[in-house]
Amino acid sequence: MLVSCGARALYVGPGFGLSPHRNAVAVLAMCLNGLLEVAKDARDPYSSFHRCRTALIEPNQLHFLRISGTECAFLYVDALSRDLALLRRRCRRPGPAVSLDLDGEDDLIALLAGMHRSAEGWRSASSGLAAALGFESPPIDQRIAAAVDSLLNAPALEADTATLAAQAGLSVSRFQHLFKSATGVPVRRFRLWARMRHAVAMAISGATITRAALEAGFSSPAHFAAAFREMFGMAPTQFLASAPVFVSSE
Repeated sequence: MLVSCGARALYVGPGFGLSPHRNAVAVLAMCLNGLLEVAKDARDPYSSFHRCRTALIEPNQLHFLRISGTECAFLYVDALSRDLALLRRRCRRPGPAVSLDLDGEDDLIALLAGMHRSAEGWRSASSGLAAALGFESPPIDQRIAAAVDSLLNAPALEADTATLAAQAGLSVSRFQHLFKSATGVPVRRFRLWARMRHAVAMAISGATITRAALEAGFSSPAHFAAAFREMFGMAPTQFLASAPVFVSSE
C-alpha cells in the first residue's frame, strides 16, 4: 500500500531488502511486527547494528536497514518540510544521520498495524495518523487551495510560481509564504511530489512507465526513474514489482 498526501508518502508492506543507499528525502522507518536493525556504519553494513522499532533517516545519508518482521512502514517526508523538524524533536536517541526511538512509537505502530488494508480504510484513518505523528493541519487560504488543486490535478502544466501567484491575485513573495505555510514545502518541491504521485498512480494502474512519466510532466522516462530513485532509494520497476495499491488521502 502506498498512501500519498501532499509532500508526504507512506508505504506499508514487506521490506524491500535494499542494499546500502541514500534518499533525497527523510525517511521514518518502522517495523510493525518486529525490530529494525540500523547499521552503525553503512559503509561496513554487517559490522554492528542499532536495534529499534523506529528510525528517522536524514536526507542524503547512506544507510542500511535489516528488518526482522514481515511488515514495515516507511514514511517519506520532504527534506525542506516542517515535518522533518518535528520528527527530529520527537526522537529519544538523536543522531546526525539517523535518530532512533520516536516518542509515541507504540501508539503509531499500533495504529498502522491495525488499519484496514483497503483504500477506504486508509482514507478514513489519515487524520488519526497525522495526529499520531503530531503533524499540523493549519487552515488553508482558498487562493492557495486552488493552486494546490491545480498542481495536483494537472502536474504536467508548466505554470511557474509567478503565474500561480498572479492567478491567486497575490505577489510572488506573499504567495510563496502562504504556500509553504499551508503545505509545509516550497512550490517547486510540491510540484515534484505532485508529478511523482501522478506518475506512480498511473504506473500502478497499468500504464507504461514511459506514458506515466510523460503525462505527469517528467521530460523522459529516464528523468522519472532518476527522480524516483533519488527520492525513494530504488528503481520504480523494483517498487512496482511488489504489486502496490495506491491511495490518495487528499
